[in-house]
Amino acid sequence: MCFTPFLCHCKNHTNTTNDDLHKQYLSAKCKLKNKNYKTAIKKLETLNKKYPFNQYSNQIYLDLIYAYYKSMDFSLAHVTINDFLQQNPNHPNLDYPIYISGLINMELDNHTIHKLSFIKQQSKYNPIYARQAFHDFSKLIHQYPNSQYTPDAYKRLIYLKNRIADYELAIIKYYNKKQAYITVINRTEDMLRYFSDTKAAHHALWYMHTAYQKLHLTHQTNQVMKIIIFNKNKIINTLKQT
Repeated sequence: MCFTPFLCHCKNHTNTTNDDLHKQYLSAKCKLKNKNYKTAIKKLETLNKKYPFNQYSNQIYLDLIYAYYKSMDFSLAHVTINDFLQQNPNHPNLDYPIYISGLINMELDNHTIHKLSFIKQQSKYNPIYARQAFHDFSKLIHQYPNSQYTPDAYKRLIYLKNRIADYELAIIKYYNKKQAYITVINRTEDMLRYFSDTKAAHHALWYMHTAYQKLHLTHQTNQVMKIIIFNKNKIINTLKQT
């Protein structure tokens, strides 16, 4: 009997706490829906601190990831994504943070390009973030083929493959000018291994052909020419589009 008042008090307190948590979370979601990301972030961060390990904890993390991304706070977004993936390895919605990570890395790559836009050949920019985005979207497609984000990830992979391949072609051209023909051959082989269906890869074949010629490797020169002839229509279309 002595514990009854205490138990009643706890029950009322719990209900009050849950009601308060629910109201505050709905308020944060409302701000998020209205694109008031800074306010939404403050509310969500406060909820995380005030009510750790609550029933909305995982969703709050996902909401924060989105809010950080939309407010262009990419560093915090990445930290939150990594935390979520580590703490919830079996969560049913892991495709979402992986997808957002890819979007963030694409944005970072675009920002790098815009910052250095005074240089004419953008293909010379090291696509560090593009590679990371490529990894993110590839991971999404392989691990979650039925995800709602997979179709968009496929489209982005096409762009990223061409972005990275253009950079690789720029490096091949550089080594060709330096007469580093073995490096030209090795880098072209890598391009054909990973980006064979890109325009840049078709262009790279010509540099490989020239490199073998310069090294007086007749058999290899002829083999590359056979590949070029076999892909003649693709190469012609490529040259027409450039």
